[in-house]
Amino acid sequence: MWRAAIRRTAAVLWIASVIFALAFVVSGLLPRKASPEVLRYFEPEFLERAWARANAGYVNSGLSALATFVVLYLYSRSSFLSRRLGSLMRSTGALTLKTAVLFGSILGMATSLLFALVSLPFSAYGGFFLEKAYGLSRASFGAWLLDYGKGTLLDLIAYGAGGAFLAWAVLRFRRRWHVVAALAFVVVSVVMAALYPLVIAPIFNEFHPLEDKALLAEVHALASGAGLQVDEALVMKASLKTARANAYFAGIGKTRQVVLYDTLIENRSLEEIRFVLAHELGHWKYGHVLWGTVLSGIGTLACLILFRMAHDGMPDSPSLRDLEAVLLALFAFIVLFSYATNPISSYVSRSFEKAADAFALSLTRDGGSFIRGQVNIATMNLTDVQPPPFIRWFAWTHPTTIERILSAE
Repeated sequence: MWRAAIRRTAAVLWIASVIFALAFVVSGLLPRKASPEVLRYFEPEFLERAWARANAGYVNSGLSALATFVVLYLYSRSSFLSRRLGSLMRSTGALTLKTAVLFGSILGMATSLLFALVSLPFSAYGGFFLEKAYGLSRASFGAWLLDYGKGTLLDLIAYGAGGAFLAWAVLRFRRRWHVVAALAFVVVSVVMAALYPLVIAPIFNEFHPLEDKALLAEVHALASGAGLQVDEALVMKASLKTARANAYFAGIGKTRQVVLYDTLIENRSLEEIRFVLAHELGHWKYGHVLWGTVLSGIGTLACLILFRMAHDGMPDSPSLRDLEAVLLALFAFIVLFSYATNPISSYVSRSFEKAADAFALSLTRDGGSFIRGQVNIATMNLTDVQPPPFIRWFAWTHPTTIERILSAE
């Protein structure tokens, strides 16, 4: 009975994911009305333009998810690779571990490439053409496509390694492979979070140490007030690609970095940048990157446990087709689980951001600069300052702009 109930969970994930994707599309088509609080800070002309851009993005995101789900459904029910590679890999009987690992790697890379091809037109529209239409992108299409290719290549490596490891774990640990896989995910995630600022980020952008003496003094003063040791902050040369202003915190342990966009430094006042710095130091103080990694690992373990409980597992003498069926079903389950539980991860992220805002307000004691910064950066970035309720609940990783402003009033 319990196994049947768990199996129904897979059907629920399919249904929920499709409904959520459709809700994205609908949210982008419904009329919008600004609240009185929003109109106190933003002009109607700005809101209309920001809504037009955001709504087009919501429709695009929903359609992208729906296209992915259709392809995922067809792909997960096929046996394309095992039929074509079976004789080539000389695997017509029981699987050897070596063959399974090789096949898992190929299947992982094929899955990654398929997802990249399906998402390409939607990513190009949302990430380039829509940004260009509203004056937010400064990159050429060739530069954007190069970044997309870099991301696809990194995904190919990650999916290939992940597919190989899962194939090995499924065969090597028949009953406990899901625990082994979840633990490996946490370890790899921590390592990648630590390496991201040093290895991944420089692949896509140029960085240099912050040299502005006034800003650097603010960094040291804020860090000292927060009880943190920050030797330097970095500047990302974002202006080559975007007109948006932003900042972020990345890394774990000795690789932790506070990064400011050069567009932020060039276009915002020292007081506004000071608050942005304080906010990022809040993430540093509370260890949000590490906590996010740990919580993601817990979610991964829950996903794999559910899949393991719902799936019959591998036969005693599995074939290549058996392995393919398990891995494809697992890939589909992970994608759907991640999408359907996105409201949970969004809620956690908003909680982190809210805590970082509160930390920054406490550290700077300058709510006025915070409010001015929120208004100016939202205007500069053409932000949807009050997104539709579903979008906020499902996908918003930060408190909305108006929520952040009201919290500082």
